[in-house]
Amino acid sequence: MTVTAAEMKEIERKAAEGGLSYEQMMENAGRAVADFVQEKQPVLRTAAIFVGKGNNGGDGLVAARYLRERGVRAAVILVEGEPKSEQARANFAKLDEKTPIWPIEELQMDQINWIFDADAAIDAVYGTGFHGELSDVARAATTMLCRSFGMVFAIDLPSGVNADTGELAVGAAMADHTIALHAEKPAHSLAKANCGLTHVADIGIK
Repeated sequence: MTVTAAEMKEIERKAAEGGLSYEQMMENAGRAVADFVQEKQPVLRTAAIFVGKGNNGGDGLVAARYLRERGVRAAVILVEGEPKSEQARANFAKLDEKTPIWPIEELQMDQINWIFDADAAIDAVYGTGFHGELSDVARAATTMLCRSFGMVFAIDLPSGVNADTGELAVGAAMADHTIALHAEKPAHSLAKANCGLTHVADIGIK
């Protein structure tokens, strides 16, 4: 099944009306991402999660929490400051106090080297709501993702890819694996080179 960004938004709205809260959908999505990353990398020691300010970032924050609970040294890189959406803010607050939280514009060289050497890098900057061009800080994030020595995973879509048209912003991220939430989007086939291998994750929507 393939759905557009607008169709996915409507699917989520109806699911929420039916009793599946947006908070639970985010929890399910983040847990599914953590599960998938560990499935692909059974010996996962370190993970760098690049987090945007919206709900895609919220999914990444949930994934970071699960990975840390399972013993992975996961660090969160804030790409556009602290989360802005209600659900993402709630999950930001749930991170354990020892979670490294690094604003991208304040990264030190030792932190950058740690990110490049991490076993996995997770792109949770932009999802289906993206259109237009990447900001300077977002391009900095996608550049770091492209230079990562570890496997790169994108949540729903690589940042900088238009969900419906597959159009690529300058500096769009490239992933080894993309975890499509609930259903594939047109861009998963239209921008296959950037998405890598696409896998659909169940987030609880029936």
